[in-house]
Amino acid sequence: MKPTTIFLDLDDVLNCCTMAALRYVGCPVEPLDFRSFNPEWGFDIIRAANNLHPTYRSWTQTTFWQAIKRDFWATAIQSQEFEALLVMCEDTVGLKNTFILTCPTDDPECPAGKLKWIQLNCPPQLHRQYMIGEPKFLCARPDSLLVDDSDKNVNLFREKGGQAILLPRPWNSGHKCGVINQSSYLRYTFDGIFGRD
Repeated sequence: MKPTTIFLDLDDVLNCCTMAALRYVGCPVEPLDFRSFNPEWGFDIIRAANNLHPTYRSWTQTTFWQAIKRDFWATAIQSQEFEALLVMCEDTVGLKNTFILTCPTDDPECPAGKLKWIQLNCPPQLHRQYMIGEPKFLCARPDSLLVDDSDKNVNLFREKGGQAILLPRPWNSGHKCGVINQSSYLRYTFDGIFGRD
């Protein structure tokens, strides 16, 4: 079944979160350069921070996320795939059927910053088309498609009956594909799902 609704993950799909957050806390990395992220660290930004930070190596979930302030969430740079993804969504299901999903930290400033990011970066049609919370699988159905960078989210979405695309990143199983151009990969995957040559 061809999807009629698309759900886009915000962090590390529409914007650059992981590498930018590591830089924000003082790790010598670039937001758009994944080469310093060791795939062995998996989906564990705390482990990455403790391995990459030049002086401080005692990050915990609490101390790391407390260091990330509202301005970070509001001003994260767009991902390299951002524009291509929005075009593909508009061409396939239309922006009125495209929604943003995001899971915040425990800090109430986080969802406020993410909402500001959506307003600053996304077309007006998407400014109120978002859902905040961890259980993305609740949006799964046969005619829905999730684009996410988390193996867990993608697998659970599929288990619950939805379709999903895992955007390759060094912290997920997609890194094994050796994809160099993510936008081309997404276009190829979209074309397969929507039955276009």
